[in-house]
Order: sequence, then C-alpha cells, then structure tokens
Amino acid sequence: MPCVTATLTTPAGLVVGAATSRGPARPRNADAAAVHTFRGRVAAGVMDGTGSEQDVADLAADAIGAAVRRAVRSTPVLGVVHAAETCCDLDADLVRPNGAVVVASSRPGQVWRVAWAGDCGAYGWHDDGTLSRITTPHTRGEQLRREGAPEEEARRHDHQLLMSLARVPVYGVEALEAIAPLLVLASDGLATAPLPALAEVLREHHAQPQACADALVSAARDHGSRDDITVVVIPHPDVERR
Repeated sequence: MPCVTATLTTPAGLVVGAATSRGPARPRNADAAAVHTFRGRVAAGVMDGTGSEQDVADLAADAIGAAVRRAVRSTPVLGVVHAAETCCDLDADLVRPNGAVVVASSRPGQVWRVAWAGDCGAYGWHDDGTLSRITTPHTRGEQLRREGAPEEEARRHDHQLLMSLARVPVYGVEALEAIAPLLVLASDGLATAPLPALAEVLREHHAQPQACADALVSAARDHGSRDDITVVVIPHPDVERR
C-alpha cells in the first residue's frame, strides 16, 4: 500500500519524520503515532492496534495521544500507564480493543527514557554510525529464543503478545534509559527488515527525518512485511540546538 508521510514540526522547532503504511491485506491501518513537546522536552510514541477494526484504530489514536502528553510532563512509564486506562478490563480474559505501545521522552544529555508493552520497538542511532534495537519484544517468539528454541520455531510465535497495553495495570511496564542523538520508534511491521538493512537506511538518511521514515517503511516492504507499518524518526532536542 502507498506510504503516507507526515513531517512534523513541533512548537520547539524540532523536525520529526513520520510515515505509515497499511498492510496490503488489511481493511484499515490500526497503527497510530503522536509527538508532543513541553518546556523544551519532547515525547513521541507509536501504538500498534491488535486487529483492523475501526474501534481498534480509534483506540490506537486516542491511547498514543494520551500517552505522549503525559510522558512529556512526567515519564514514559506514567504515559503508558495513563494510556492503559483507555482500554483495561481487569475482569476480561481477552481484552478488545487492545494493542502494543512504545513511548519515549527526551532528557538532557541526549538521554531518552523509553517505556513499552508488547512488540513495538525503539531503535537508537549512534554517532559511530551504528543502529541498535534498544527494546525487547514481549512476545512468545522472543521468549522461545531466550529458552534456546530454534529460530524457525520462535519466528512462528512472534505474533503472540505476552504483554499489551490493556494488561499494563496487571503486569506493569518495561522501561530503560538510552543515549542516542536520534531515535526510531516503530510498530512491529518494521521488524521484518533485518537490522543491517535498517542501519543502511539510517546511514543514508539520518540527517533528514522524513526521508528516513519513508525509506524505513519501504525497506520493510522490500523485505516482505505484510503488516501495518508506522515509523517515527525523532532527533534529540540537544542535537538540534547545537
């Protein structure tokens, strides 16, 4: 499907690249992204709704907007917890609508605080020209890899979430701090492309966030992704001020 681009210029003058593409076999794109600034800080996030129904897409947009607004004023952990209130049901065995989420906010010194639940990812681009995934997917497939299962078997279970936004009030949020001049946040559709292919895109386009977001989506499609893909490419405010 065509890639939809949306260069975002925040009130602080930070230029953020954003691109999304609906999966070829899906009736609608249930991913959503948001960026918010407050007192020189910036927060961004991506949510991947589980399914393609309209209520899933609506939840993704509402939840990620709520998450980043809270995150930039406090922390991404509290942003994700706040967003979870939009869909949690402690009495339900299977909560719908639901989804995976990743949220990041800037701190001085090119530091990012990152919180996530599910298989949305955060990638750090570093001054030495390397790219690393700084989040670990909360999936059955990743659990099997840690247990030593063959890659082929693990890959068959990568779609099975062990953690989600709706389960945050029960199981909590995973979080970390990372140092990077530029961060990529993405739904799991991007992960179809291997890390070296994504790193090549960053080497060519890291100075142009929108071109970078577009090229990352294209790289995932070139490597066979059939899922919705949403990417946010965000420079750290400290880098932009230099």
